[in-house]
Amino acid sequence: MKMNFIKTALRNGRNALIAATLVATPSASALAESTSERVLKTGKIVVGVHNKAPWGYRDAEGNAAGFHPELVVAALKPLGVFDVELIIADFGALIPGLQAGRFDAIASGLYITPKRCELVAFANPDLRLTDAVLVAEGNPLGIDSYETIAKNPKLRFGGTRGSVQSKNAAAAGIPDNQISLFQNTEATISALTAGRVDAIAFSAATANKVANDPNVKGIERAIPFTGLILESGKEKAGYAAVAFRQEDGDLRDMFNKELLALREAGTFDAIMANNDFSPQEKAAVSITYDQICSGKLK
Repeated sequence: MKMNFIKTALRNGRNALIAATLVATPSASALAESTSERVLKTGKIVVGVHNKAPWGYRDAEGNAAGFHPELVVAALKPLGVFDVELIIADFGALIPGLQAGRFDAIASGLYITPKRCELVAFANPDLRLTDAVLVAEGNPLGIDSYETIAKNPKLRFGGTRGSVQSKNAAAAGIPDNQISLFQNTEATISALTAGRVDAIAFSAATANKVANDPNVKGIERAIPFTGLILESGKEKAGYAAVAFRQEDGDLRDMFNKELLALREAGTFDAIMANNDFSPQEKAAVSITYDQICSGKLK
């Protein structure tokens, strides 16, 4: 009888200790802080850029500049997020850097594609852009389309590794032995100015910036130029957006809400103009990330 009493007491004491421990120790889910919670609490977000105008870069004073960083600053400011820190990476390293937690978002002209949608959570598209090609001044080789390059085995095409334009060029029929890929925008431009390639492709906005840069000599934008033609007969356009980690869908949704507010207030148009984008490059508000991710938008 005495032994049973002792066992019962010990068991009750052990159960009480476990219960007290459960009350005193937060669960793992309670301890885990989401990215959006941290960003709102600290008033700071870290974004990855490839340090190229007009997309995302540090200005002369070291501040966040470029279309997408300016968009992030304007969208999150009403929420009390005033500190936007930039981390510079090669374009091809942006998605791996986001996945590795080096930054909270990519704000650097990343195009939405179904394949990339498997890796990141895109915000709704902000810009609709077609491919543009830079060539030697005067366009002596008469380059006016991807098709022109594909049909002439002597023409050499250059693109930035991982860029949508390089993939479009290959899809348009330019063979691998005519394509050279470079690590970043600067290396791609250098290949053209040094004569190692005959044409390089960027988005229209980037091509305009490069062509108008007084420090870049001897090249121009090929106008007119036709990029990849789809089965529908339309020229393929790319949709750019800010990207977040897949597990940060709530942060993406919060950004989308503020992005819509910027559109309605006219702030979005001002940011476009400040970065040399024309009204025709504004993505329709009816276009959403899930339409593009599903591959249904052609």
